[in-house]
Amino acid sequence: MVYDILIPTVPVLGSYLITYALYRRGLIKKSLHVSVWNFIIGISFLVCGGAGFILLILLDMGVALPISKQLLYWHVEFGVTMALVTVFHFHIYWKGTKAMLGLLKRRSGS
Repeated sequence: MVYDILIPTVPVLGSYLITYALYRRGLIKKSLHVSVWNFIIGISFLVCGGAGFILLILLDMGVALPISKQLLYWHVEFGVTMALVTVFHFHIYWKGTKAMLGLLKRRSGS
């Protein structure tokens, strides 16, 4: 099966750059920018995780349905989307991430 990387990557990356530019120019609030991307990562997780869970149950039961290939395809596509949005999530929460990593660094040195 062939998976498309550009189908989820281009629109997701373009959309993030647009909402980020709108936020930086003051046309939308940061909270709206963050809420949009939290919603997208949540939907991606639900679709990816749900499809994976269904596939796991079918595999465990030894059932091969005609829809299994399409389900696997969308599981992977939404997984790629979720991975991209996770990178954006780190970008949005970079200060908190740096503080957390700094805290972990200090504790390991003690």
